[in-house]
Amino acid sequence: MAKSAEDGEEVFAVDDSQDTLELDVLVGHIENIILSDEFVALRESFMHEHCHKFEDTEENKLEYTDIFTQYTKLIEGHIENELSSREKGFNMNAFQELISKSEAIDGEVFDLLLTFTDFLSFKDAMLEAKKSTEDGSARLLDLLQVTRLSS
Repeated sequence: MAKSAEDGEEVFAVDDSQDTLELDVLVGHIENIILSDEFVALRESFMHEHCHKFEDTEENKLEYTDIFTQYTKLIEGHIENELSSREKGFNMNAFQELISKSEAIDGEVFDLLLTFTDFLSFKDAMLEAKKSTEDGSARLLDLLQVTRLSS
């Protein structure tokens, strides 16, 4: 039988296992990390430093792979360091195992994380950064204000 949730929706199943709760905490930390000014500045700085090397062609230069590898290491390293500082005993391998076992990884955070490790998304972002640098268009940070809903 379905349980009634506080907001009036019916809840047919609840997964409150330790793994799910741990994953929820880590995802919350990741959300805070990728929305932080420090992370946005780190990513934007890297992109503006390297974007001039990218061209909007179908063929990709070998140099792009090296830059993408540097970018991936930078992003993953920053997220891992931040998670380690926020969660005592954090282990990336255990986290990856939690994700692989989870059936509830359809969130925006995971979609965003995939864009950090997807080459085509990376190249598109680099080309957009190059365009904004060349034409003087406003930076995303100038157009949007990111505010945390909870602390």
